[in-house]
Amino acid sequence: MGDIPPLQGSSLTLPSPPSEMEAKFYYAGLPSAPRLVARTSTTPWEAPTGPEAYRKVKELRVVGNRALKLQEAWEGDLAPKLFALLDSMKVKVTSTDILRIGNAGESFAPVVLWIGVMPASLSGNDGVVVAYKCRELLLEYDITDVDVEIRESVRWPQYEW
Repeated sequence: MGDIPPLQGSSLTLPSPPSEMEAKFYYAGLPSAPRLVARTSTTPWEAPTGPEAYRKVKELRVVGNRALKLQEAWEGDLAPKLFALLDSMKVKVTSTDILRIGNAGESFAPVVLWIGVMPASLSGNDGVVVAYKCRELLLEYDITDVDVEIRESVRWPQYEW
């Protein structure tokens, strides 16, 4: 892509983009089977291993009322700033969602700013930079408990019945 400048003034060492296997199977269990481009979570992804290996299955959940600070910021000027940031990096955004994404059967599911981008429009390396710039924007609002994940997705036209 090349339009995405590196993080400025940060001592943060960015992680590597997801492996091919993680990109393909990170969202196992979701009906649309989106491909992971990048994420800010530091929780390691565990590849299935062994002769009877199975993937951990993800599920989407509502945020609930525990993210009041995020809701207030989003309804204020956070959303326009996020879209301006993504636009400045020429990210081909198809959707943004705020939800919880967790493993099925586990009680904990982190709050995630889930950004959809056009398939093959954002490399893993550029995606990591984009994800961390979005995370830095959240930190400007003192929102420290929200991860950023970028996935490939296509927005279909809305149908009227």
